Amino acid sequence: MKNRVVIWIIFTLFVLLTACTLLQKHFPTGPPRKRPHDSISENGTIKKILSHYDRYQKYPGLTIHYPYTESIFPPELASPTFIWQDMNPASNHWLIVVEFNRKQQPIHRLVNEKKWTPENHLWERIKTNSISVPAGVSILGINNKNECEIASSDTIHFKTSKDKVESSVFFRQVPLPFKTASKSFEKTRWRLGDISSYDNPVVVMEKIPVCASCHLFSKDGKTISMEMNYNNDSGAHFIAPVTEHIRLSKRNFFSWNDFPRQGALPPSRGLFAKMSPTGRYVVSTINEISYAVIFKQIDFSQLFFPTYGVLGIYDVETKKFYLLPGADDYDFVQTNPNWSPDEKYVVYARAKTKNEIHEDILNIKTVYDNTDIHALNKKNNIQFDLYRVAFNQGKGGRPVPLEGASNNDMSNYFPRYSPDGKWLVFTQSKTGIMLQPDSQLFIIPAGGGIARKMRCNQSLFNSWHSWSSNSKWLLFSSKVNSPYTEIFLTHVDDEGNDSPPVLLSRFSEVGYAANVPEFVNIKPDAIHNISLIDHK
Repeated sequence: MKNRVVIWIIFTLFVLLTACTLLQKHFPTGPPRKRPHDSISENGTIKKILSHYDRYQKYPGLTIHYPYTESIFPPELASPTFIWQDMNPASNHWLIVVEFNRKQQPIHRLVNEKKWTPENHLWERIKTNSISVPAGVSILGINNKNECEIASSDTIHFKTSKDKVESSVFFRQVPLPFKTASKSFEKTRWRLGDISSYDNPVVVMEKIPVCASCHLFSKDGKTISMEMNYNNDSGAHFIAPVTEHIRLSKRNFFSWNDFPRQGALPPSRGLFAKMSPTGRYVVSTINEISYAVIFKQIDFSQLFFPTYGVLGIYDVETKKFYLLPGADDYDFVQTNPNWSPDEKYVVYARAKTKNEIHEDILNIKTVYDNTDIHALNKKNNIQFDLYRVAFNQGKGGRPVPLEGASNNDMSNYFPRYSPDGKWLVFTQSKTGIMLQPDSQLFIIPAGGGIARKMRCNQSLFNSWHSWSSNSKWLLFSSKVNSPYTEIFLTHVDDEGNDSPPVLLSRFSEVGYAANVPEFVNIKPDAIHNISLIDHK
């Protein structure tokens, strides 16, 4: 008898719960939930809009500015922001249509502003379904005052790579113009970024009261090096193990000023110094003389290049300095060095010395000029060629010009080898060596060959590039969107072909230029902070 009562009670509760569910479904107590960002009128449903849409008809007026069509996204990248311009004044809402292959349902979103950042779960779905087949994104400008008329549209396609980035990004943020940064070093910041994070990169070094630049890590990510004007020594350079809390003291520094001077030359600063892949050596331009001009303009506020100098080596283990034979000819300026991944070669930029542009060779000063970089480029033209010399445990060798990056009536500089040793990417412009408006990236086989202009290049300034540890991705900086430099990355396949770039938008900050980005073989939380503990 008791069992029958229990069964009857359970059955009655089940019937009541089912009835409540059905009543809630057909007679909800609250207003219907609106679709996110859907502020269009009731008659302007997505179904009605799509019934007007003819994908083969042109609806001019709308241009998708980002992402770029045919770009390739890393599989771990956080969602980007889609940005477009609509010149048709009739458009007041926009329908985003993301389409995949026929087996996958499209994604639709209605928005009332000319940008859209996909929700995290949607972006993961987009990436998953765009690996083998490109995703197509159409943005339709809608006039909801005229029966949901389609006023404008544009379509792009992009893919997601199977290749992960597998590297963190270390970069510098500086205020502009350069004159401001040079007088307020404390405002410069260094950040360590994770491209998969929806948060801004963490600041790991800031409020450093001296000039610091040109950072680099060893191949295994265990060592960091950087130029830093420690205790009023402009030739100071630190090398330190990577830890969560890096405390810099006198024991971490050496000085290029300890390298013997040649005649009446000024002290060596150690220009464009680069640590070797193993961390055993540092190569740098020494006994250098440089030409530096500072402008008031915010976009290109500095012109800088060395006019004299040779390559010197510092041995971290023996703490000794020496010249690198083959890159020690004082008839030339040898600068911008970098290492092959196996540490067998040093590649560098070379030009004939150009000390004649200085008013007084014994009293070199920074020039402040009210003209612009274009005028001074015409007046002080200098063109560098890329050369390669064997390192040979410091014994050097015969310098050889790199085919494709020399003798081309252009200036070639900032060489960077891919870690797998297959490719070399360098910056090219008509003249100069840094911050050139017309600078573009080119790629050649590591031993030299036919140079190809990379697809990732933007219309204004492309430089400061770095390879991921797996040689599949390349970071670089550009001013295409703003005088404040932003960081992009591009995918590079096994044949050296690259794609239209992807913007690391979360690495940008209003009022700061993001530059000198470096792929680093460490976890994003490997460094919490870097500080000076005994600076005078």
